[in-house]
Amino acid sequence: MTSSNKERYRLEQEAFVSNHGGTTPQEVIFTILPNVCGVLLTATTLGVLRRYTCNRNVRVVIEFVLIVIPTILCCTVLSEHIGTVCIAMISISALNIMLLGRKGARFSNLDMRPVTGKRPFITNFRALTNIITAICILAVDFRIFPRRFAKTEVFGYSLMDTGVGLFVLANALVAPEARDFSVYRQVGFQETLKNIRNCFRSCLPLLALGLGRFVTVEYMGYQKHVTEYGIHWNFFITLAVVKLFTSMITSTISSKYSLFSGAWILGMHEYIMSTKGLKAWVLSDDLRNDFFSANREGLVSVPGYVGLYFIGVAIGRLIHSTYQNSHTKVNTNISVKLYDFEFEASYNESMLLCIKLSLISAQACIATLLCDSYSKVSRRLANAGYCMWILTLTTTLLTLLLLVEVVLDITNYAASESCNENKTKKLSRNLRLNLKKNFENNRKENEECIVKRSFEICDAVNYNGLFFFLLSNIMTGLVNTLIYTLYAKQLVAVLILIIYMAISIFSTLILYRLQIPVKL
Repeated sequence: MTSSNKERYRLEQEAFVSNHGGTTPQEVIFTILPNVCGVLLTATTLGVLRRYTCNRNVRVVIEFVLIVIPTILCCTVLSEHIGTVCIAMISISALNIMLLGRKGARFSNLDMRPVTGKRPFITNFRALTNIITAICILAVDFRIFPRRFAKTEVFGYSLMDTGVGLFVLANALVAPEARDFSVYRQVGFQETLKNIRNCFRSCLPLLALGLGRFVTVEYMGYQKHVTEYGIHWNFFITLAVVKLFTSMITSTISSKYSLFSGAWILGMHEYIMSTKGLKAWVLSDDLRNDFFSANREGLVSVPGYVGLYFIGVAIGRLIHSTYQNSHTKVNTNISVKLYDFEFEASYNESMLLCIKLSLISAQACIATLLCDSYSKVSRRLANAGYCMWILTLTTTLLTLLLLVEVVLDITNYAASESCNENKTKKLSRNLRLNLKKNFENNRKENEECIVKRSFEICDAVNYNGLFFFLLSNIMTGLVNTLIYTLYAKQLVAVLILIIYMAISIFSTLILYRLQIPVKL
């Protein structure tokens, strides 16, 4: 292809990913729903096939087939049939649960969630955010990716608009500030300066990645969507600047005021944009003849992401505080008497948190609708409407993933009850065995009865999250350099996406198994 044809193709690609109006918020949530169904289906399938999936490589392949591939298909060729896919996944999961809990469960003695360690539903949420973002950044260059899922030009909702917002919230949920429950903290001026210096030093790799991406795009003549962040600005620079500002603020203000800080920053951000003409300036077609005008989207959106981060810290504090003292508590029973009928149920911290998150999701949804009616939702501005929309989406996904865990807890209990009955039948035989062998058999049987709630793929992606995303970006550029994605046939495009995700995930998995962290 000649240089003129290459330039024409580049312009065609830029036009292909630009000037889109998005879709409805309901469809965005609906499109992400197969991720949640995939978690349930994978966990229950691995539980049913536990005797045949002792090899962890086999388990990883099953995880990839049941989590990643359905996500690829639902974002592309099956985007019009997501409901059918979800129903099929839920139906198979229900069948698996019936097989796992054949004897039935008593719900009065559900095991509590582990007090220490990672929360599987947060691990799954962070990994799925990374995975679906990686899929979309390459899929958007193919015609099989619906244009309504591409980034919106000015206002609206779309699947790709959620990427950077979900990244910010996913980082906030596990930030040190979200676990800081100290009652008294005094930070002097010297300590504050030291914290800021350390933070700036930790932001340098992100800034270097951002600069490297800009230089690479310019050198290779790669297509770019200018109204996404600006001419020089990009995703990595946004993360670096947000991290710098949030660290500076948390060095002086206690994290227990995170919700107030986030709401205040978002309120001031919205007020200044509306009264000082920043909104009109960012969305205008004015010339980009200096650094500020060239990168106005990236610069103006930073306060919105900072405010969103602090609200995410507040959600993280809620989650961690719910489980903080769970080891000293017992399951709580609630009894309801209605006429001659009496109902008794038991609940634990997970169920309570599920209710809390669902209420927050409902409140965030109302706030989103109010902001949308006032100033609309805009990713380019990262305004209050956009931040409330991301909060709604995040809390909805967390609620659903936690609900899946509650179901798996019940399934585990039912399976363990069934195992206990089988072990009672084998008691006379076990008594003839020596103590060590008996202990080993019991341990193996207990492991067989447990349905795992976290997956190695998710752990691997979270272990080197930024490396996974950087690798995905590099491979996206490589695919676009080697293949004219706009002209690729449907089957070829799907196969490319599957191979691309397999390379990205399994490369990250190798580093995880070798326990090699890539610090970026």
